[in-house]
Amino acid sequence: MFKKFVVNALDERAIGKAVRYEELRHKFQANPANVDGENKPPSSPEMQMTLSALTNVVSRLDQNCASLVQDIIAATWVGRDTLFVSAYVRFLGNLVSAHANYMGVVTKMLVRNFGMLPSSVGRLPGYPVVDRNEIYDRVHYALQYILELVPTAATSTLFPQLVAEFPHKSEKKLEHTCYLANMLRVVEYVPALRNKLLSVITDRVIKIDIEIQVDLDELDDDEGDEIEAELTGVALDDKELVTVDEESDDEEASNADEDEDVPEDSVKSLKETVDKLDSMLDLLFNYYSSYFDISDKDPSYLPASAINTFEMIHGFFNTTIMPTYRSRYTQFLLFWAAQKAPLFSDHFCVSMVERTLDNTRPVGIRQSAAAYIASYVARAKLMPQKDVRAVVRILCRWLSEFVDVRSVDCNGPDVNKFRPFYCVVQAVMYIFCFRWRELQEESEDEWGVIETSWTAGLDVMQKVITSKFNPLKICSPAVVDMFAKIANHLQFVFCFTIIEQNKRGGRGREEEMLDSYFPFDPFLLKKSRRWIDECYVVWTPVPGLEDDEDEEESDDDEADDEDVGIEGGEDDEGEDSETEGSER
Repeated sequence: MFKKFVVNALDERAIGKAVRYEELRHKFQANPANVDGENKPPSSPEMQMTLSALTNVVSRLDQNCASLVQDIIAATWVGRDTLFVSAYVRFLGNLVSAHANYMGVVTKMLVRNFGMLPSSVGRLPGYPVVDRNEIYDRVHYALQYILELVPTAATSTLFPQLVAEFPHKSEKKLEHTCYLANMLRVVEYVPALRNKLLSVITDRVIKIDIEIQVDLDELDDDEGDEIEAELTGVALDDKELVTVDEESDDEEASNADEDEDVPEDSVKSLKETVDKLDSMLDLLFNYYSSYFDISDKDPSYLPASAINTFEMIHGFFNTTIMPTYRSRYTQFLLFWAAQKAPLFSDHFCVSMVERTLDNTRPVGIRQSAAAYIASYVARAKLMPQKDVRAVVRILCRWLSEFVDVRSVDCNGPDVNKFRPFYCVVQAVMYIFCFRWRELQEESEDEWGVIETSWTAGLDVMQKVITSKFNPLKICSPAVVDMFAKIANHLQFVFCFTIIEQNKRGGRGREEEMLDSYFPFDPFLLKKSRRWIDECYVVWTPVPGLEDDEDEEESDDDEADDEDVGIEGGEDDEGEDSETEGSER
């Protein structure tokens, strides 16, 4: 009966009579949720039989029947009973097999169900309740069935559609996380799209990452820190190292902005963006973790899946993450993956050192690579000690050769002329602040006395610091000051005399110094930080350093009292003495 009705409707349509054809369309246009009133929707068995009849004559559903096909594709189906869903999916498969021109609209309909669906979709009157997970299962079942029939559609149709329907960065968290989770499911049964889809995902995630940085940069420094701590649930103290008192230069500007209130809408929007990024990164970490199942019994054996996955992530890093300026969190995907095996860590370090020291590369790339290698070696908890020393040794050897060869060209500190050199110096200082324990060697002399020395060619730092290049004036004040304190406490090198001389001569404009951007600074996201905590070096105070600082402050107070007397009594030094006193 249903087959006869469908055939008659199509036959009459062919000769210009559209009454039964429109009646057929109306069956699929009817909303199954509208059970009250005159226009009741057809029952599920009736719809199922109609679909089966259409499947048998699917070859006749050409462009002349496009309106009917559009109605069927737009019909509510994911919340109906199982038998209807099976008939519907079978119809879609036969349709795209017979008419390739419908593949686009069918794929678009399926992909649009990957987002955050309202619960009402699975709560149709007269039908069993279908939860959201079951709905997504049905959509994937339909997509898999179609791709098995038309495999070429994966690249030609599905991939562009997945990219086009990816939520805009302004969409809410649930829209992003539902869509991302479903994209990752597609990757599992369409492995040909794995690299391309994950590349798109990385690109979209980093755009959200950058948006956070832009929003924070618009806030006052103190307000930004406080809001970030509130958003991430991490105390300000966890931001560690590199905070330096720079009271004199910025005090007035900071006081001027002190009373400004942060707009409530801006904070709310920023909080939502951070939460969204956190959830998306957590999904990605969870996805990648299944490919890094490396045996503890034989860590030297690396499955092909682990190697391929790391190479893929490293590729995304090279093409998308590293060229993006000042991203905050996306790069931790590589930080985490590189520590899954010493081979991966070594591969990443070699690539960054090579870019840092290669004078044929653009200066910007070399500076970025230096920041990455410094931050990684300083923070990578699972990086073998020998590899930490190897990186520092290579950097120090290059610094030594640079000073020997280029000193003749140096008339004083010049960040524009020698920027890569200063980047490497800053990298070594930063690594030293975190990994000085691994860079020490203990040996026992013939009388049994334990002697401590420095490994990895670090002795060259004395020559570098006292050279005409004067890196202590160019490198980030935050890094310089912390390095000076630790190096002095450990009796490694002594920097304070040069630092004071630099201060007297003027510290220089901000554009004449390196910034203190280190891409693996503390990971502060609440949910996804669970993946990072186990492999991250947290800043710990150097034993005894605080005691030294207290003694120095006491000595400085006494010295200041004495200096006042000296400056007041040394009239014979004239104008120069007065100038020096005013600078102090």
